[in-house]
Amino acid sequence: MAIFKAFSNLIKSKKRPIEYARKIGVKIGENCRLLSTNFGTEPWLIEIGDHVEITGGVHFITHDGATWVIRDNERAKDVIKYGKIVIKDNCFIGLGSIILPGVTIGPNSIVAAGSVVTKDVEPDSVVAGNPAKKVSSVSDYMEKCIRNCPDYDKAAYKQDKKKEVLRILGNKEE
Repeated sequence: MAIFKAFSNLIKSKKRPIEYARKIGVKIGENCRLLSTNFGTEPWLIEIGDHVEITGGVHFITHDGATWVIRDNERAKDVIKYGKIVIKDNCFIGLGSIILPGVTIGPNSIVAAGSVVTKDVEPDSVVAGNPAKKVSSVSDYMEKCIRNCPDYDKAAYKQDKKKEVLRILGNKEE
């Protein structure tokens, strides 16, 4: 029965991820988009602001399980480390990123795909890598996107996106 319930919860989380996240204790603001996300074992330690997008495969880790190694030592037998994760307003968290305990991601920030965020992200920052480091400001990122926006990016807003992107890339629709 427990396996069925776990599977049922997984299906619900994919169909209505915001509703599911709130149900398990994640605090979520307005106008957010969540894809397949792992909120870990303490989802009630996670706060997400307004207008935040969290893409697929993102993992929130709210505790340091590595303390397992030192708990056999009498002095460290009760050591368990937890940390809140706070994502401020207007942020984007890229595919497959990992957010570690105690991290705050400042407002108007972008975490690039595959990043491992080990410390706070200052506001208006783009971070990338393992460990994640600032690579630009959001305004510099925006200017670069505007300056280098290829025609196929604009095609995303056309009615027949597939046909338009393939046309621009020089391919015929199959």
